[in-house]
Amino acid sequence: MFVRALAALLLLAAMANAQILGGFTAKKVDDVPSHIYDAVRTAAFEAESNKLLNVCSYHTQVVAGVNHAVTYAVSGSCTDGELARVVIYEKLGGAGLEVGEIVAIKAES
Repeated sequence: MFVRALAALLLLAAMANAQILGGFTAKKVDDVPSHIYDAVRTAAFEAESNKLLNVCSYHTQVVAGVNHAVTYAVSGSCTDGELARVVIYEKLGGAGLEVGEIVAIKAES
């Protein structure tokens, strides 16, 4: 009986920590790789009136490569400023980056 209860408890713990298959996984803002940060910064500066002030969130999604979703403050702070999000696709084996469209979003207070 104890073994079954322990197995059930371990299964529940594993399910609670499981990543949603195919979904984005939150990462620490400090974990943005330098080449991804550079690509975001370049895209922000090339966009009209967009400037990268502060990275607010970072998520990754493993596909046939990796999608890097970076949300950053364009003005103000991450909690009350103007934000933008860009997804950068990193091809398998580091074979290049594809920068997606920069999308303006509202800060979540």
